[in-house]
Amino acid sequence: MDQHKLKVKDDAARQKRHWVRLTNACNQKCIFCHDRQRHRGESLLFADVVKDLKSGRERGCFRVVLSGGEPTLHPGLVRIIKKAKALGYRHVQLVSNGRMFFYEDFVQELKQAGLDEVTLSLHSHLEKSFEKISGVKGSYHQAMKGLFHVLKHNFIVSVDIVINKINYQTLDETLKFFMALGVSEFDLLHLIPFGDAWKHREEMYYSLADAKSYLDKAFELSRKEHVYVWTNRLPAMCLEGYEELIQNPCKMADEIRGMERDLRVFIETGGRLSCFGDRCPYCFMQGFCQDLAELRERKTLFARTPALCLKRKAPAEKRRYTFRKNMDLYKFLEFFIEHRYFVKSFRCVDCKVDRQCGGAQIDEVRTQGFKILKPL
Repeated sequence: MDQHKLKVKDDAARQKRHWVRLTNACNQKCIFCHDRQRHRGESLLFADVVKDLKSGRERGCFRVVLSGGEPTLHPGLVRIIKKAKALGYRHVQLVSNGRMFFYEDFVQELKQAGLDEVTLSLHSHLEKSFEKISGVKGSYHQAMKGLFHVLKHNFIVSVDIVINKINYQTLDETLKFFMALGVSEFDLLHLIPFGDAWKHREEMYYSLADAKSYLDKAFELSRKEHVYVWTNRLPAMCLEGYEELIQNPCKMADEIRGMERDLRVFIETGGRLSCFGDRCPYCFMQGFCQDLAELRERKTLFARTPALCLKRKAPAEKRRYTFRKNMDLYKFLEFFIEHRYFVKSFRCVDCKVDRQCGGAQIDEVRTQGFKILKPL
């Protein structure tokens, strides 16, 4: 593993970011959009955006990420970027589908306002696949021209790709295409089982085991000297052989922030989480939520026992976490990551104790590799 890259990526993952949603509007109809029900067409008031920006600075954040919907549809975007800089944000990042960057004058305005980084959601290099995903004819040409413009004006540029049944077989070709244009940073995202992604799950979800050989071709590109690849919510077992790409588990705190209201209600009342059900096996947070439910029911949760094949002696007394209605979710997350977040290899399915074994702790696998697991 490239320890330097691992450190750079871990440092980036731990950097405090403040996310600000600017719009509940979008000019695309992505087939896997998990947020469609919120797209009612409006932009947030400038005063409300400023209030949100100030709350991030109060948390000590110097990096802000502007998102939507589609944030480039906000009529006050230039003003918002200037305000973010005036409030003390050192780095302003924008997450966009890139179509508005087709207009070079607009790109120049954003540069002059102080925008530092652009993350473009470009889910294929093939026009047919791209527009099947985006749901808008002509979006491919606009987005590619937009990519050209942001590269021309020397923004930091990264590309987000949501891996799905339409694009996983050509993922390595997509990365090579964008690398040839000058992109060196990529975030490969796993589907979220909500909204349209769940509605169209037969068209979107794919067999992780069947996809492994295709994904490996893309992961191999991360080992080029100046290429950085992040993964987002991708199951760890997909990354055997490329364990340095496993998402830093500290990023789960961002997921908790998005779920916090529901989680607090669940802790206090014991009622089912609003998202509980058939989607759970497809969700990155399944293990955390299951453990939280078990903790609430049993009042005490113990550390997992490492896989038998690791041949570790059991500690004299297992670490435990005790339930409290006023518990700190982020402290529980620390316990979960260190003592409960265990992962397994595809190879484990052939192990005689597979059903009784939880695997190995996530950070051990990230640093030492799945090779430490030797199925019995």
